[in-house]
Amino acid sequence: MSFSSVEKELLSKMESGLFDGQVGDDLYTTGGSCVWTVIKDGVPVRYKEGPGGRFFDGEENVNTKGVRHILQTWETEEEKIEFLKKYGWLMDDEDVRIYSARYKLSGE
Repeated sequence: MSFSSVEKELLSKMESGLFDGQVGDDLYTTGGSCVWTVIKDGVPVRYKEGPGGRFFDGEENVNTKGVRHILQTWETEEEKIEFLKKYGWLMDDEDVRIYSARYKLSGE
């Protein structure tokens, strides 16, 4: 797949780590799980962590953390471009927001 100059620039920014960090807000499901998306080392990853729990061990209540799962990873350049088209409007970079807005308006 050939990329436009804008897409190449955005991929370059992503690879350099300029976009690293959380994308958007945390989402809590009705079951109490938390879902969030993070870009780390230029790779977007969506995580889900189940709700924690607690149990009585005979002496006191013990809190446990929920299990963390990887729901989706965008690894290839094509996948990263699709990620930027769909979720770029949630990021702090103006170039990504403009790029994403073009596809958000067209419904693509």
